[in-house]
Amino acid sequence: MIEIGGGPFVFSAAHAGLHEGEFEPLHGHTFSVTARLIGGLDEAGMVVDFHLVKDALAAVIAPLRRRTLMPTRPLGGSCWREDDQIFIECGLKRYSLPVQDVVLLPVVNTTTEAIAAYLLQQFLTRIDDDLRIERVELTLSEAPDTAATAAADVPSAEHSVAATSSCETGPRR
Repeated sequence: MIEIGGGPFVFSAAHAGLHEGEFEPLHGHTFSVTARLIGGLDEAGMVVDFHLVKDALAAVIAPLRRRTLMPTRPLGGSCWREDDQIFIECGLKRYSLPVQDVVLLPVVNTTTEAIAAYLLQQFLTRIDDDLRIERVELTLSEAPDTAATAAADVPSAEHSVAATSSCETGPRR
């Protein structure tokens, strides 16, 4: 087993989670990501080359740095794009944010658990199918005392399923 995290795998982002059909106030965290890879050792005595894992983690984190993370499909709400703005509403709140400042995640809520699961899925698409990895656990910490872990068993050559998301284009109906 190897574990990589902290340092370059820390990023700041804002979000507004949904609670009982309402967005909480928009706020930010300094998130920290740690990946744990479990598998057999190769002939050289390694589970996987650290550089491959570091490059994959850096690639999945990079688009989220200094952005507002919002759900593409907010539970009980809607999301759409008009010109250079993204609109997200649920309950009594409507957010209007510049497109370049937002990352829409294919989730119904931007909880730490959902973001961790999204990052894990993105990470798995960047892991080479030929590696001897059997399980991956990805922990996302939003504070020193608060974290969520997403885990997946990695059957050989079957884990490369990329996430897709979209937000309606044009005025809301």
